[in-house]
Amino acid sequence: MNDRIRRAAAVLAAVVLIASLSGCLPVSVDELYSLPRMSEEYVQLQDLIAGQLAGGGTYAAPTGGSNRQSVQLRDLDGDGTAEALAFLAGESGEPEICVYRRGEDGNFFQYVTIMAEGSAVYSVDYADLNGDGSAELIVSWQIGGDLRQLSVYALRGADDEQQRLRLLSADCSQFVVFDLDGDGVDDLLDLRLGAGLDGSLVMYELDGSGEPRTSTAELSSGASAIRRAVSGLLADGTAALFVDSDMGNQGLVTDVFAVKNGKLENIAMSSLGRSALLRPDGMFAADLDGDGTTELPAGSGEFITWYAMDASGARTPAATSYHNAGDGWYLVLPESLSDGVTAERHGAGGEESAVVFLQEGDGSAPQRSVLVIYMLTGANRLDRAEVDSRFILRQDEDAVYAAQLLTDELSQEDIINNFYLLYDQWQTGDL
Repeated sequence: MNDRIRRAAAVLAAVVLIASLSGCLPVSVDELYSLPRMSEEYVQLQDLIAGQLAGGGTYAAPTGGSNRQSVQLRDLDGDGTAEALAFLAGESGEPEICVYRRGEDGNFFQYVTIMAEGSAVYSVDYADLNGDGSAELIVSWQIGGDLRQLSVYALRGADDEQQRLRLLSADCSQFVVFDLDGDGVDDLLDLRLGAGLDGSLVMYELDGSGEPRTSTAELSSGASAIRRAVSGLLADGTAALFVDSDMGNQGLVTDVFAVKNGKLENIAMSSLGRSALLRPDGMFAADLDGDGTTELPAGSGEFITWYAMDASGARTPAATSYHNAGDGWYLVLPESLSDGVTAERHGAGGEESAVVFLQEGDGSAPQRSVLVIYMLTGANRLDRAEVDSRFILRQDEDAVYAAQLLTDELSQEDIINNFYLLYDQWQTGDL
């Protein structure tokens, strides 16, 4: 028994002793130690679904997005009680979404089944798109390859009416749910890439009756894949959607969508042009300093400039980062290191590669080494990460990343908080 279990057991024993001495123990000690049991309602729901599968069906959970459970609970009609949605495939393999409601007796019953509009459910989301207090069901159906169909359903009506209303159906590559126009109601943002490498963003807004209104703006021409889409704020507080797309061997580009004077615009492309926001792969738009503004990386080579953008498309430099694609990391330079800095790489391809940062001295003083960042591989990499006053920055399955300070003008906290691995970062919506 480890210390954590001993402490938990001691706390539980004390609770049991106090409650028994006061005559307030509502359950037996055996019940306190027993595993939690599902409520009768959920046992009954499980039986309902099992009956649905008895003919040879299987669970078929969504394969993308953040909602990937086979059974999901959401309040779709705004009555404060969650419906249950089971994602299944029938005997023939066609997907279906079974929606279960609670009756007056508290038990679930099958309310409606949404039949397949594709070969599989790729992803789902839930949002109140018209502000009526009820959530719409948003489904991205897999059609084939990268082709998907976006459908929005409203489940309304009394238990005996079994209404299922499809509000819209459209082509889709990815989607994001976000209040882009700032009216307090979520918008549905449909990102599409065409076969000719010409893409667009279509924004859907639903009126009180569920009728969709659309606005469209173009993605950068030549984008071959949408790598990431994240909602955020511009420097002036305007809500925006930042879409990072793959431009083949040219790297990545960011499109920035916002609503200006009631019109959806790609403000990055209209004011700057694509080349102004090109940069190497692995650098995604992000809020670097936690101030609520999403910064955009741009530039070529190892040093990248990050910009804050306002709704007019004007850019202001916000930070500089050093980009090491070979070792898979980048460092946002602390303010004390941002002027007159260069970098030298050593030992690339071995078990210990290093980047030495050098800074120009004042006046006639020569360059001086101020920081070294290492990527360490091999069996004893953890030991080597802590020799010669080194300290660990990050580690993964194959490597340890460490740093060594050569000046007291920098702190360990400066470097740890500004060091990032070049992984695909958190994504929103359907990505």
